[in-house]
Amino acid sequence: MMMTPRVKIVLFAAVVITLATLALWQATGGDYYTKFEVVEQVTKQIDPDDPLAQAGFYDDSTTTETVPRHAFRFGLLPTPSGLLDKHSLSVISVVSPTWGLALLFVLVTKRRRKQA
Repeated sequence: MMMTPRVKIVLFAAVVITLATLALWQATGGDYYTKFEVVEQVTKQIDPDDPLAQAGFYDDSTTTETVPRHAFRFGLLPTPSGLLDKHSLSVISVVSPTWGLALLFVLVTKRRRKQA
């Protein structure tokens, strides 16, 4: 099958969009799911006036605390809670329609060339 210049352009655009999407995924942390808030564990100093510290419940002078932080992570998979949710954005939700449209364009072009 000989590809027309239009088909080559469409396939090249699909490859570029796919590579850009994967680069964005890696640049934002490479998480599995799209997130707009990240939960992290940070170390903090123990307050000397803390009654638990005075009773000897802590071994070290630091402890870990779980804190949420606003940060965008572009994920491989979406985590939507509704149809038009911001968590619907993901590698799959960008790349799949791109390749679906490219494939549809290739098939339509092939069919038109057969009919001609």
